Amino acid sequence: MVSCTGWLLLLSGAAFCNAFHSLYPMYVGVNDEDPFMPKERDALDDCHLRYLRYGRDDLKPQTPLPPYEENREYSHVAAIGWTRSSGKIDWACMGTLIWDNFVLTSAHCTMDESNTAPDVVRLGEANPAHMQQRKISHIARHPDFAPQTERNDIALLQLDKRIIVNQTVAPGCMWLAPETIFPKLQSLVRSKVDANNRIQGIPVISSVESAQTNGRKCVSSTSGDGELLCIETGESEPTKCLDAPAGNPLQVRLLHNYKTSPFVVGIRAGSRSATSCKPAGAYTRIGSYATWITQVLAERNATAKPVDFIPAVCALRFAHLRPRVDELLMERFDEIQTLGLQVEWRHTEDFRYIVRIVWPAEAAQAARNDCAGTLVDQSTVLTLAECVAPTPEGHKPTEVLHTGRYENASLPIKSITMHPGYVRGSQANNIAVIKLAKPDGAVPACVWPFDDSMLIMRIDLAGVGASGLIGDIGDAIDDQGGVFPSHHLRAVDYLPWANCTDELTKFNRTLRGASDEQHVCFRNEQWLVPGSCGLLPGGPLQRYIGRAGSALKYVYALSLAGRSCGHGIPAVALLLRPHVPWLRSVIMEGAPGIRPQATSDSVIVINPDLQRSDECSNGDGTVGICVPHEMCLSTPERLRKGERVTLCSVGSVVCCPWGDIARNAAVNPVRKELESCETRSREFREQRLRGRESNSTEFDNFPHLAEIGWPQSNGRIQFNCIGYLITTNTIVTSARCAEAKSWKPTVARIGMLNSENPSNYLLQPIRRVTVHEEYDDNTGANNLALVQLTAHIKPTVFFFPGCLFSNETHVPARQYGVHYDGASLQLDRIFPMYDGDCRERQPIGETLLQGHMCFLRGRAEAELVRTTRCYTPGDIMVWTRLTEEQIDDAEYLVAIYNHGVCREVDDVLTATRISAYYEWIVNNIK
Repeated sequence: MVSCTGWLLLLSGAAFCNAFHSLYPMYVGVNDEDPFMPKERDALDDCHLRYLRYGRDDLKPQTPLPPYEENREYSHVAAIGWTRSSGKIDWACMGTLIWDNFVLTSAHCTMDESNTAPDVVRLGEANPAHMQQRKISHIARHPDFAPQTERNDIALLQLDKRIIVNQTVAPGCMWLAPETIFPKLQSLVRSKVDANNRIQGIPVISSVESAQTNGRKCVSSTSGDGELLCIETGESEPTKCLDAPAGNPLQVRLLHNYKTSPFVVGIRAGSRSATSCKPAGAYTRIGSYATWITQVLAERNATAKPVDFIPAVCALRFAHLRPRVDELLMERFDEIQTLGLQVEWRHTEDFRYIVRIVWPAEAAQAARNDCAGTLVDQSTVLTLAECVAPTPEGHKPTEVLHTGRYENASLPIKSITMHPGYVRGSQANNIAVIKLAKPDGAVPACVWPFDDSMLIMRIDLAGVGASGLIGDIGDAIDDQGGVFPSHHLRAVDYLPWANCTDELTKFNRTLRGASDEQHVCFRNEQWLVPGSCGLLPGGPLQRYIGRAGSALKYVYALSLAGRSCGHGIPAVALLLRPHVPWLRSVIMEGAPGIRPQATSDSVIVINPDLQRSDECSNGDGTVGICVPHEMCLSTPERLRKGERVTLCSVGSVVCCPWGDIARNAAVNPVRKELESCETRSREFREQRLRGRESNSTEFDNFPHLAEIGWPQSNGRIQFNCIGYLITTNTIVTSARCAEAKSWKPTVARIGMLNSENPSNYLLQPIRRVTVHEEYDDNTGANNLALVQLTAHIKPTVFFFPGCLFSNETHVPARQYGVHYDGASLQLDRIFPMYDGDCRERQPIGETLLQGHMCFLRGRAEAELVRTTRCYTPGDIMVWTRLTEEQIDDAEYLVAIYNHGVCREVDDVLTATRISAYYEWIVNNIK
């Protein structure tokens, strides 16, 4: 793509930082890179037009983080040894550091064949330079340990000194729940290595990833009461494995903060003299001994309390020391470390499109208080039908709620429409539309109406969980963590429906009415720390999509059922696409400015590839030629009847059937000059691109902008406002600019703004100022004027006429506002509004007049800086039409600022639409 002249060059430095985590945006090939917006809404798939102002174009891949200098995977693993008379230490057992001076191991590891107790523990053996060794000061063996039966095979070793916690030595966590829900676990073993790499005879630790729980109790003549966990796996390679000693940990690594913490589930039970390193067999389930473990710690005066072993608390304690999950962290964008309330404010803003559904107190226990909804426009919320179905007494939800850490915002409900095909208890057609009483300012998620082929990849699933377990904390101690509920997104992978139903069956879960026609399944095999994420029924499954040059979030489905946001156990969601026709009929009915659906296939099509005199077709069997609309006698009637009309290019050129072309239509030389703008300026635009390649600043001036000047009593010229050069002798500006003083302007300065070389501009006397004869200063009606020069200028590469946008039915969705305060020039990204949206948001007493358009200034999602800079009379709105490479884009004047209140960046501003006055301009240029 080529440069878009000076407008984009000045804007390229803008950056918008945020703490929002989402997958990199996808670019799906939808042909709407430079879209046009009609006056009124006529399609459900218009989010990239309506909310383009929120689109993100600051998404850049993160620089890969440097690898760790140390191994963090096994910082909790301890080697347990016996010091022999020769001084050699026999490292015959393994254990797990669970506190800074306690190691958990098998009771079998508290004695050897000669009933000698171990006396030493070593930690950090995977990192030789950072190993720590401690004496064992006390051994607490389970009082009911039965060596012959492997019952109660568990013990705690107290160290004589506390270890120094760092990246290479840190306590692990314990899974103390009575159930083991993980189908796959890691069994840590010690592998054979080359003698030259041995550290005092200690082998290297490794894990066997394929260990699986078989769902049965281990069966033996003396056990089977749930205290043992039976593991099945394949054989390890004998050449790489030593005998698996007693006490080796069975663990799972749980995800939090883009890192993983080890949670020990079991300890290898049985004699340390096992004959095979195959980790299959019995493990002591430590969840069955939670009370005993905490009791021993209390008796031994440990600083640990039962609350310290809650999974979330344990995970956060040493989160800064755990290994990160690089592939997960790197698929996120814009990871900016920020602090304090700024993070919370941005986080709350990011998730305002997810709302909680609120019921009246009278609904009591019958209310679904666990449900969420998803804003898909600023007046519409999608949710599950089951979430808003009336109670037996007829109670319905009354409002939706934005929830934040410090404040909540209530949005009253206007209406609720459930899908007519929904039946209670069934998941088919389980969808509903909530209309709000008034628009909300949140950035909505767009509805994805196309096919679901892109779902065979990763997607974000929205959930709610403890805030402290969510963000990337790096390697610094997180002293701002918390456990208050917070919305966030989790990356999950598409799971084929057949696989999904099989997985759900394992967890005794079935969903009546669910099918692959209306539903979709996702899962992430990485399990989460409990409390990290809970499913939000009615919450979105989404992905950022690149459309119209920016990334917007699109929702494909609504969460229906699952656990831990699809991590470990699959999550099921209701697809939106099968319900798009119904959604359109409900969402768009009665919306402000919506055009009624015509009985015919009425549509106005813009074909930018067609130019004047090209042969064309309207798509309804008529063949004609592209001509100016005033030459086509049938155009007004076709528009009135709602028939299809094709607009050629972006001007007032239409595809006209051959028989409807006006004969002997007069050719106005002014019209001809205006309509040939791109052709006339091509040479200069080519030169500017080549010139900028060699001298980037010399050609950064704005060649179409003219400053309007008034003589002062001191003999100087004061330039108060600006206009736009449209022919070699005419500048268009606002009437307010032209009448800014009681006397007329006398001179125009063309091409000066943003010029590095003062010799590259032109001063030209003004001959005539023509203000629209029906201009009303009170209302801003017909706020337009023409400034004509005493002579035609000779265009150069530094100053030449720009183009006029003459399409009366559409405007470009992406424009730039040029603000001039008499001294400096500043640019804003601006975005037009539907006329209906404008009327709804205008101040009381104000009316949208014929020939006006409303616009909003750009505010990228979660942008922190909110400008309140306003526009002044004569400020312009321009659009750069993308042309071929090796040439600057053609620039069009779309509108001139009229009026508005500029207290906030979300205030609606009004401009004079140039296309509405195209004929007036043509007829008044002399």
